[in-house]
Formats: sequence, C-alpha cells, structure tokens
Amino acid sequence: MIPRTCLLFLPILLLAQEQAPPEVDQELRARVNGFYQDFVEGSFSPRKAEAFIADDTKDYFYNTGKRKFISFRIDTVTYSDDFTKAQVLVVGKETKMVLGHTVVMDAPMDTHWKIEGGKWCWTYDPGDTASTPMGGKIADPGPEGANARVAVPKDLSPESIIKKSPMGVDKAEVTLHTDQPGSVQVVFTNGADGVVEIGLDGPVVRGLKATLDKTSVPGHGIAVMTLQFDPADKSGPPDVWEPKGKIPYRIVVSPFNRMFPVLLTFTPSK
Repeated sequence: MIPRTCLLFLPILLLAQEQAPPEVDQELRARVNGFYQDFVEGSFSPRKAEAFIADDTKDYFYNTGKRKFISFRIDTVTYSDDFTKAQVLVVGKETKMVLGHTVVMDAPMDTHWKIEGGKWCWTYDPGDTASTPMGGKIADPGPEGANARVAVPKDLSPESIIKKSPMGVDKAEVTLHTDQPGSVQVVFTNGADGVVEIGLDGPVVRGLKATLDKTSVPGHGIAVMTLQFDPADKSGPPDVWEPKGKIPYRIVVSPFNRMFPVLLTFTPSK
C-alpha cells in the first residue's frame, strides 16, 4: 500500500515531470525567435525562413500570405509527445489602418512545432487559422496553397452584424480633477463571436496616461481603457494638450470600422 503522505506529493511530482528540460525549452525558443525575427519590419526572406520549416509544410509556406511585424514575443509554450512537439502562442505587433489612422495592434498566433532532423521546426496545423470577427473560420487552404475562403453569415450588412454582435463601452463620459491625482476606467465589450482588434485614438495630455490593457479582444471578451492623471507630472513638449476642459478620446474597432467616443472632462475639485 502506498502511504497516504506519498499520495499528497504525487500531484507535485507529476507537475514537475511535465516541465520541459531546460535545454529543450531553450532550443525551442531560439528556433521560434529565429523564425519570427525574419518577419520583423519588412525584412522577410522566404529562403532564409525555410531552415525553420518542417518538410511537410514548405509547400504550404511558399503558397500562403506572409505578415510583417514590428516586433513579436513568445507568450506561452505547451509541450506534448515526450517534449518532441509543442504549441507556441506567439504575439506579433503590427500596424493597421483603421478609419484613416495608423494603429499598432497585437496579433496573437497559435503555432505548432515539432522536432525534425534533430531541430525544432514550424509545422502547419489547420487549427492555427484565425477566427474572423464575424465568428467564421478561415478555411484550411491546404498544402497546395489554395486561396483561403471565409465562412461568414449570409447577411453581411453593417446593421445585421451590429445587431447580432452588440459591442460598446460602459460609459461615454468620465471626469478627473485638475488638481488631484486620479484614474478612471472604461470597459469595452466585444459582442462578436470572434476576435476584434481595437486601438485608442486621442491627444497627448500633460500628466495623463491613456492605455488599453489589450488591443486584441476575444469573442464576447472585454478590454479596459485606463486614464490615469498625475498633476505633479509636468513633463512633455510644450505643444501637448493641457489638462483642462473637455478632451475627446475614442476606441476604434477593426474590421467593423466603428468608433466609440469617450469624453474626458477635467474639473477643479470642490
């Protein structure tokens, strides 16, 4: 019989066994970084990237579209098959035009890797295709590189999409005091079934930090806009806006080309 005290430590031992050996994890991350570094700032070279691609994926790679990133990072790594395969969530940062504005957005990507010829190689998996904001899936273009098709609802009118996928902010007006530190938050809700990209548009205000906690919002998920003000912070160039009166911000949503205004008002404390 196994002592009861040993059973208490069994989950800990199993958890420890699931962690990849350090040298395996380091080699995988080095290969992922080497592959995606080729996509940074337009320096993409298919021939250079070929060394990181599994043999069964090279035809697909050459026949599919390529994205350009400003930067990227490895988010999570999940190993399988005795650490010979891995699923890696990579978050690239890219620019998009939204309502005539250039917005920098995160582009999360599920990628699959396997050891081939003693090296970690990227391999195509149909599940890696991204969901469209309308909730459809980009069809598997297959190894022959057929044109991708999108399964979308029959009625694609803006009125239909907005009605079926309500989205918006929990408040359109917020207030901060000109002579006191403070912060306010606005919650954006994505009512669509798929991921949408959002950006924050507005002026630079002295002493104010305007941020979004995420720029890629999953279906039926939320993002938080934070406006944090410190009146003691006098930094910034002379042409920035001063913290007074009404200051307009807006959250822009792609690809729906929608805007959600948020009006910030500065008032003196009573």
